[in-house]
Amino acid sequence: MGTKSLIVIVTYNSQDFIENCLRSITGQNYKEWFLVVIDNGSSDNSAAKIREFRNMSSEITGGNFKLITLKKNIGFSRAVNYAVFNFISGKKKSLEEELGFLILLNPDIYLNRNALQKLISTFRIIEGQNLPPVRIGAAGGLILDYKKDAIQHLGGKIKDNFITSHIDFGKSYFDLKQEFRQEKDRGNELNSANDVKDVDYVTGAFFATEFKLFKSIGGFDSGYRPAYFEELDYCLKIRRSGWRVVVNPKSIARHFEGASVEKFSRNFYRYYHKNRVRCAIINLGFLNLLKKFFPSELNWLRNKVTSDQIFPIFYAYFINFVFLPYNLIIKLKNHLILNKLELK
Repeated sequence: MGTKSLIVIVTYNSQDFIENCLRSITGQNYKEWFLVVIDNGSSDNSAAKIREFRNMSSEITGGNFKLITLKKNIGFSRAVNYAVFNFISGKKKSLEEELGFLILLNPDIYLNRNALQKLISTFRIIEGQNLPPVRIGAAGGLILDYKKDAIQHLGGKIKDNFITSHIDFGKSYFDLKQEFRQEKDRGNELNSANDVKDVDYVTGAFFATEFKLFKSIGGFDSGYRPAYFEELDYCLKIRRSGWRVVVNPKSIARHFEGASVEKFSRNFYRYYHKNRVRCAIINLGFLNLLKKFFPSELNWLRNKVTSDQIFPIFYAYFINFVFLPYNLIIKLKNHLILNKLELK
């Protein structure tokens, strides 16, 4: 395909999954990549598993792979930024000129054989169509459960209070394929511009964006630590600048959701709600906070919140009140960056 991509995987106690993830990358029919794995202070054998696979694989060489081991967990967004701004823009400056895309994969992702080729081709689908000059800024694929043919993610939606949901979550992959066949029978070929779906955001578990766009916007906001909402924040910013965020259902991966932080655990809710409120403060104007976020939040608290979320939610309110001046500075900084960002 010609265009090189930087693939970044951030591992944290990922020894049970990382080998399968790496095997699925080396088995891709798309080979134009440089892979950086950042181990975020794992206490298990993740780094050893990675080195073992590197030494055994003929597809991984000194010219297309780098393992970076950190002494402590610096969070997902900071780790990705380190790979882009410190390693690539510092030690691998010559490689940077060749990079067209940044691809992020969770260590518990397993790619179908043509997943990366399909994901990268998403950005070219629009270029070949007679459409308004609105380019794709970020793209994701269809994510299935690690073991079952059930959909985990086909793009994401956000409510007025920034509660997120995955499109078609739990839907049978068989049913989705039936819909594809019906579209084909009606003469609509999948993987055309009409079949790339616009979404609010795509998950960082299986994510691609233009490398130069990622750099020009300053990468991920490292304030979303240790994880959650950094990719949503990024998608909101580039959409405000006129870029599209889409999902391509032909690019398929499997995902063991919550391998690093158990989903719906106390820690999950603590990180999720802290970063959810922060994301709303940074990305919504004052009027939208009053007219949309607060009424939606009150309605959600009255009718849908579960008891195990009460403490994490009030922790989120407290910590964001304490850091409100800092978050308002970030909001202003984003405004200045987006004003300079031009759609080329």
